[in-house]
Amino acid sequence: MITILRLRQVNGSHRQNYIGARRLLIATAITLVCGTQTIQAQVPDTLIALRNNAAVTRMSLHVNGGFYIGGTYTGDDLVQPVVSDPGTRLLWFPEKAAFRAGMVTGTQWDNANIGNGSVALGEDNRASHPNSTALGLRCWAGQQSAFAIGEQSTATGAASVAMGYHAHTNARQGSFVFCDRSSVDTLRAGVNHSANWRTSGGFRIFTSSNLSTGVTLQSGASVSNWGQSSAVISTSTGALLTTGGVWQNASDINRKHDIQPIATADILQKISQLPISSWGYNTEDASIRHIGPMAQDFYASFGLGNDDKSIGTVDADGVALAGIQALEQRSREQAASLEQLAVENVALRKRLETLEQNTGRNQAGLPLTIALGGCALLLVVLTIRRNAQPSTK
Repeated sequence: MITILRLRQVNGSHRQNYIGARRLLIATAITLVCGTQTIQAQVPDTLIALRNNAAVTRMSLHVNGGFYIGGTYTGDDLVQPVVSDPGTRLLWFPEKAAFRAGMVTGTQWDNANIGNGSVALGEDNRASHPNSTALGLRCWAGQQSAFAIGEQSTATGAASVAMGYHAHTNARQGSFVFCDRSSVDTLRAGVNHSANWRTSGGFRIFTSSNLSTGVTLQSGASVSNWGQSSAVISTSTGALLTTGGVWQNASDINRKHDIQPIATADILQKISQLPISSWGYNTEDASIRHIGPMAQDFYASFGLGNDDKSIGTVDADGVALAGIQALEQRSREQAASLEQLAVENVALRKRLETLEQNTGRNQAGLPLTIALGGCALLLVVLTIRRNAQPSTK
């Protein structure tokens, strides 16, 4: 009931007060009417209501098809569910705030297998621990807040999730296991707080709504979403990890722009001045060593890559190949010089042999000349002596 009051309009200084009061009354009336209608719209009429001896409604059915089933939670393990035998049923267990729907062929829905606040739907599923959930066929959620769904999946780690076919969290808390149906073997989590997947057809992550970008993990037996074969990891960027363990960078000319030639000799000169050292990463054991330049020095020398904190393998390979080309060019030039020196050396050897031959012939005639000269000198001496002797006649 709404009472409408009339205020007498007055003149003078009270006019503004009158207008304000009237507007307030109108707004209040509208609020009351709307509020009353809203409250009535939120409570559908009851068709059937069942109450206990204390006049507390336990179940009600309403004209809009909605229904309500209440109860009192006690968490008392001594209280039994209304039905525990094998069979097909819809079961609300208020003392444990637990819900069951489907069918069981054994003791899966006995009191011992019903956790407080648990849910089990399907066939032969167990949710035996507080706030656990089991859905599907013969799944078991066997730990606090565990979730098992699929076929014969088991979640026995606290807050763990087992999904798919024969997935098992193996008492590893916080773990996630997804298992495909490619094998009857069970996939078990190995460590706590881990994600474990068996997807024999590949694991695909798309990072755009049109499925044009992303990453695919697969066995390599099939072609990836981006046309890459024999790849364990394939990406929409063109980079991939082959089944042989080789990482391949994208280098398709169709993916590149602003292609410019380089001076390989300059690259070689910069390589000769680039500091190279042995070092270890802070996160690795002290026994693990690496050799290479620092990213800051590499970036300062060549200006390649996104920043001075990392070195792209394609850039390091490109610098090395440019240096090799410069060395190969230098080797060709040195080989040409050596070849010219060899030709000159052959000519010098021929000239030397000719000189040696001429000198040999000259030396071969010298002993005869000396011998003949000696004989002539001896004859002269003998002649002089003979002429100098006195005559005996």
